[in-house]
Amino acid sequence: MDDQYQREAGKRIKQWGIEGDIRRHIEATGEYPIMYRALGTEPQTQHPFNLYGDIKSQSKALRETFTQNTAVVPAIARRLVERGFTGMAGHGLGTSQFVAQTAAGAFWAYAGWDARDLDSLEYVVHGHPIDFTKTVFFSYSGSGSTVDSNRAAAKAKDLGAYQVAVTSIAGSPITQKCDETIVCAGGFDTGGSDTFHYTTRLAVSIWLALEIGALTRPDARDWDDLRKRLFATADKMEAMFDAVSERARILAARYKAVRSVLVVGSGANEGTAEEIALKYDEMSHIPTKGMCPGRHIHGALGLTQHDILTIVVAPLEDPAYKELRDIAQVTYMLKSPSIGIISEEDEAVAEQVDDVFRLPETDPILFSILAILPGQLLPYWGAVAQGNINPDTQRANIARHAKVWNWLFPKDTH
Repeated sequence: MDDQYQREAGKRIKQWGIEGDIRRHIEATGEYPIMYRALGTEPQTQHPFNLYGDIKSQSKALRETFTQNTAVVPAIARRLVERGFTGMAGHGLGTSQFVAQTAAGAFWAYAGWDARDLDSLEYVVHGHPIDFTKTVFFSYSGSGSTVDSNRAAAKAKDLGAYQVAVTSIAGSPITQKCDETIVCAGGFDTGGSDTFHYTTRLAVSIWLALEIGALTRPDARDWDDLRKRLFATADKMEAMFDAVSERARILAARYKAVRSVLVVGSGANEGTAEEIALKYDEMSHIPTKGMCPGRHIHGALGLTQHDILTIVVAPLEDPAYKELRDIAQVTYMLKSPSIGIISEEDEAVAEQVDDVFRLPETDPILFSILAILPGQLLPYWGAVAQGNINPDTQRANIARHAKVWNWLFPKDTH
């Protein structure tokens, strides 16, 4: 599986789209799902699906992303500081928006900036007022070709925004609308759900926030130590992959029939929770909600039952650790199944949940990079365990879904 595709950094296998008789391809999507035709990859019918290779490729993609941006990220940080920016607004769609949401935590904690995320289409339609004299507009798109993300970037450009494109495809349309570009490694998707695109773009965003903090708040943190720990995430992810995958396989089989999943995280890791929820929606088709602890206590508390799985994302140094531990206690008291994604040294949350994934990091920002691994593998194995779901296709292997996919996402829209 690892050697099936030779990924080339900054490029994709083919332009998004289906060639030939679209109607006939849709009718035959059960035999040859149109998702694979659009991506240019070979169909799979059992584990390992293409997504498994995408997930496993993340440590390599991270390592190469750090290497190829050694000069790029610190230089952009200096230019943003010199221009006097004190805030960022990151936009994207789906996974890309959750990159921005999680990255915002790094800009709060490391750079001391105001930061927020936006859905690209919502920005196009509603035109949220942004002071572009103080706020950088971050344009997130894995392919760099997503139509509505490009519309948002074009709108902000017309309004005078200074923009940073964060993408995996060099020279893609979104880079042409931005003033700065960070190209991440990883190559191209082989399955129909973003995996390494999320992780690499999040990592460089955290890195950029870290470099801004080091320039503007030199005594606020041990920046050298944080840098080393950030760059070490690639090796850590590689070292823990097999163990995380096997535990995810076992737990996903146990919970394959749950009615729903709740994923709870705070601060930067509310974005992590949202991205994990999206992976459940996309890969295993189990309805899932991402939320912060307050949202859980003031609403989802009544929803929590024996057939609802709760996943708590609780790094040890999270400012909301006590509140996250309360959510774990809720699941214990209500006798509902629960999984904790926690730090190695954790004791309190681990005591309250049924099962844990222990990650070698305590800083909540850096933790968010590693936390996505169990967050992707649980829904992946959830799809495999159900036996009738292809996690690569987002149900585009079913004719009625294939029709909708082609209508919504025709050639060159991704």
